[in-house]
Amino acid sequence: MSTSDVRGIMARIPYPERAADAVTRLPVQLNAFRMLSHAPPMTGPAIDLGLAVLRESTLPVRLRELVVLAVASGTRCAYLSVQHGPIALNAGATPEQLAAIAEQRTDGPELDATESAAVTAAFEQVSRHTLSEGTLAALRARVGDRQVVEVVMTTGYYVMLAGLMNGLGVDVDPSGEKFLGLVGGDPG
Repeated sequence: MSTSDVRGIMARIPYPERAADAVTRLPVQLNAFRMLSHAPPMTGPAIDLGLAVLRESTLPVRLRELVVLAVASGTRCAYLSVQHGPIALNAGATPEQLAAIAEQRTDGPELDATESAAVTAAFEQVSRHTLSEGTLAALRARVGDRQVVEVVMTTGYYVMLAGLMNGLGVDVDPSGEKFLGLVGGDPG
């Protein structure tokens, strides 16, 4: 989705007057975490997990971002699409890959076998809340068990955020290019 697809969306409840202390640790106070500040005890742990997903995962950045975009597509979360599309492109993803994921296609020439396995796993987690034996086997054939867990955890984390953003109509922040410095890791 583009920014123009999400204009007119307004938060369904007001943002807190003051962001939780944990939000002030971020270089940019994203609307998702400002909204989460209604529940201060949850804000810090959510930010910490997000930073671990972004900075400590062994998944290549491009692969991680394709998984995030699969969550965006599967949950119809405009916020994630707008934020993570530019990050994925910066990490080496192609517009054709983003289009395939937006259309929930994983078996075309746009995705290699590893990307297809990870994106398929994300789509299954979103829609079925589990992985089929075939999907798990395909993913394990391409990545180690640590990265299998990282794909599942990345998916779960962004599903949680998509629920917050979709359920409460969190306003989309400016395009993800502004936040490229927040996502760390090796682009490969």
